[in-house]
Amino acid sequence: MKIIVRTYAGVEELLKKEIESLTKKPVLVERRAVSLDGNTEDLYKINLWSRLAIDVLVHLYAFRVTDEDDLYNKVTNFKWEEHLLDDETFSFSSIVNSNNFRHSQYVALKAKDALVDRFKKRTGKRPNVERKNPDKHFIIRISEKNGSILWNSTGDPLFKRGYRTHTVEAPVNEVLAAAILDLIEWDCKTPLIDPMCGSGTFLAEALIKSCNYAPGLNRKQFAFEKTSDFKKELWDNLIEEAKSLINECKAPIFGYDTDNEAIHFSTLNLENIFPNNSVKLESRDFFELEKPIEDGLLIMNPPYDVRLKNINIEEFYENIGSRLKHFWENYDAWVFSGNFSALKKLGLKPNKKIILFNGPLECKLIHLPIYRGSKKRASS
Repeated sequence: MKIIVRTYAGVEELLKKEIESLTKKPVLVERRAVSLDGNTEDLYKINLWSRLAIDVLVHLYAFRVTDEDDLYNKVTNFKWEEHLLDDETFSFSSIVNSNNFRHSQYVALKAKDALVDRFKKRTGKRPNVERKNPDKHFIIRISEKNGSILWNSTGDPLFKRGYRTHTVEAPVNEVLAAAILDLIEWDCKTPLIDPMCGSGTFLAEALIKSCNYAPGLNRKQFAFEKTSDFKKELWDNLIEEAKSLINECKAPIFGYDTDNEAIHFSTLNLENIFPNNSVKLESRDFFELEKPIEDGLLIMNPPYDVRLKNINIEEFYENIGSRLKHFWENYDAWVFSGNFSALKKLGLKPNKKIILFNGPLECKLIHLPIYRGSKKRASS
């Protein structure tokens, strides 16, 4: 089967390496996705182990399409009975980029009608549409005159790990947090500090990475588990293998936040992964915080401005930069933010900038090495 694994813009190369490591198979990079020729075991493994994927799709059918009637005929001609039982529920969504089709919802509706009509003509029965929790979720994708049908083997997106039961306002997405940890090249040994940790997503993803913890272990269900050809024995074996590969976390990980509730939520979320984890959490204000260890790596996702009321956001970032400069020598600091003008007020020259997207919002991840004295003196 052709497997398509979707992710966020800027994460494709990282995902390629991850999937190649999991499957030991060649992987092609696509736009916000990677693809490979794989089998059922690969499908299950990627869903269970991928830290960087949003979902895992299976390519079912490719066709050329020119107009609405052609679309209906092509979808009707597909052998749906090989992929869906008449007593199963299903849903359709669409991804459309074509001058011939302007309305993506209409494309999904037309595909749904074609599927139902084929069943009614062949068996006299019809599968029912279920939008919230269908047995099968299909995606129809049209790029100009090229159409395809895909099956979503994942169900709810993979960033819904299952551990984050408590959140503060505007948390970082789990997949994005995992990607950032890879982009900053955290080695699972260097001390990691998040001084504005919120509900602890960076901390949780660091714990998952350092302990070799399969992120899918906390999920209640994947879509492929509801299929009639679900290989339960294979899946159970993969689960047991994943549990046996969990390591003890040895990296010093620290989380701080000025909000007591955020620290409480972080504690609960981390305990959902490991009840007795080694992450050190404390309610502290960053602007009064001393570094807990002599040198390390600091990752920070300060508010962009939405959560700060009656506070000058640019002055807030200026104070962050000053605190970093004077109190965090010998640290590699990384700041992730969607407020570009405020980032300039940090007053520190980044040596690396990476564009990422937090939902629809364009953000920057910037690297600020904090040297003792000047960079020139530090390197001499």
